[in-house]
This record gives sequence, C-alpha cells and structure tokens, in this order.
Amino acid sequence: MFSKFILPSLMIVAQALAHQNLHQFWVNGVSQGYQVGIRMPPSNSPVTDVNSNDIVCNVNGSNGANVAVVNANAGDTIEVQWDTSGHPGPIVHSLHGPVASAKSASGVGDWFKIQELNYVNGKWANEVMMANAGKYSFKLPANLASGEYLLRSEMLALHASQTVEGAQFYIGCMQLKITGPGGNCSPKYKLPGAYKATDNNIYISDFYFGFVPETYSAPGPAVATCAGGSGPQPTTLATTTAVRTTTAAATTTTVRTTAATTTAVRTTTTATTTTRAATTGSSGSGAPLYGQCGGQGWTGPTTCAQGTCTKSNDWYSQCL
Repeated sequence: MFSKFILPSLMIVAQALAHQNLHQFWVNGVSQGYQVGIRMPPSNSPVTDVNSNDIVCNVNGSNGANVAVVNANAGDTIEVQWDTSGHPGPIVHSLHGPVASAKSASGVGDWFKIQELNYVNGKWANEVMMANAGKYSFKLPANLASGEYLLRSEMLALHASQTVEGAQFYIGCMQLKITGPGGNCSPKYKLPGAYKATDNNIYISDFYFGFVPETYSAPGPAVATCAGGSGPQPTTLATTTAVRTTTAAATTTTVRTTAATTTAVRTTTTATTTTRAATTGSSGSGAPLYGQCGGQGWTGPTTCAQGTCTKSNDWYSQCL
C-alpha cells in the first residue's frame, strides 16, 4: 500500500528508469537473435490512447512483413526480455490467431489472455523483472490449434494513472508459428475496444494515496482456458522389470514298439516363458523460476524447481 511519504522517492525512481521496449525472446531457452521475430516500434515511448490501433502492437505495429516468424510448440516456455523500468505495474501476454499469416496480420480483432502478473508478495511485475535483468518466463497453453499467431507482451506503467490517459502502455508483438494438438480458448477480447481510459484498472485516482495494490487485476478479461486437443503428456521415465514365469507342461507317455519288445518311454517337457512387466515413475524437477505452476486447466508441473508456487488468480500460479 502506497503512502504520501514514499511518493517523492518513487517518482524519482520512475524518472530514472523510464521508457522501455521488448528486445528479445526465447523459446525453450533458445533465441533467434536480438529483436528477431518482434515488431519493433520507432521509439520506446508509451501508448496512452486505448482507442487507437496503436494499442494492439504499438506504433507502426500493424504489419510484420519484414519480421521473422519463429517456430514454437503448444506448451513451450517463452521468456521475454524488456528494458528494465521502475514504473510500477503488471505484465500481460495474449495471443491472436491462428491467422493466415503472422506477417500480414494487423492484430486488430480478437485476442485471448494467456498470462498476467500483477502485484504479488509485495512486488509489481516490473520489480520482479528488474531483479531478473528484465526477463520473464511463462508457458504457451498446451491446447492450441496449429497455425501462425501474434504473441502480444504488454507492460502497463501506472505511476501516472491518477489522470485520464495518464497510464502508459508499452507493447511488443512477436510472430510465431505454433504446432499444437488443437483447442479452443476463451474468453476472448477485442483490441482496440476492450480497454477504456476510465476503467478502474487504467485510471486510478488514488494510486499513491490509499490504493491497495493487492486488489489490482490488469485490463482485459481473466486468463483464458484452452480446452480440447490432447495436449502434451507429462514426461515419465520408464523402468522395466523382467519377471520370469515357469510353466510345467503335461507329462506324456510314448509307446515305442519293435518286433522283439515293447518299451514305454516317459518324457516330461517343461516350457519356460518370460514376460516383461513395465513400470513407470514420473521424473522432473518442477517449473522454473517465474514459470507457471498452477491454475484452472493447467496440465504442467505444480511444483517449483526454484521459488514457491504462488497463486496470482484462479487461472494462473507462478514460481516466485
């Protein structure tokens, strides 16, 4: 909770660590290169008009003809890296698609939210990222239809939200070609159209005086639930154990006859069969730091390799 006594120091920090851009992203730890696959805006200035098409993929962000399309799979881990900023606020990621071509899609229209981080354990999302060189990790939904998508990363700076159109949106759109098992995600929301300048999570008149940040949720609907498709199965380590089974066959008597004598020969045959019983045991070390570890519809790891699994909302928990 902010007070008037810490306002001056916060404003000094905000001035020192100001505007920002998304510069790089990784798919399962692999980057295609600096600014590759991202529709880069002409400057690091914010968008403040939520009714403008600039709110979709930033200024001049309606076309990605000269931007690479990066391959990914449903369920992959995405890590983004922004310029660090002292502006308090959330980070949100949304998908638009599948579309006929990520290069030509404007992004105007339907989106669905796949992640958001607001104020958790006394820190805004930007503070979490400042402690990690501007990086933040999350997972694509496991149930996505194959096709090309726009992946939108939004950081909202709330330090000037006490005035209408004072909130600052920093936006970066990435171009992906996703291979997935199929699925449908809802709810969806439209950009532009879903945000209003007077929404109580965009215009916050008491942001530094009495506002309770723990109650804050980022603009747009809740994180979408993606259903349908098979989705990736948990990784298991198979342990095979050989079990030997011995079966005694029936005893038979063969009568061998010759001209002189008749001899009974008793023959016992033992048949031995071997069967293999497979047992499996799960393996894995949990979700990475800042990775998803829970939420409605989540099928991935629910423990953390580092940090504690912390609930952000009913649809998203994260290792912090």
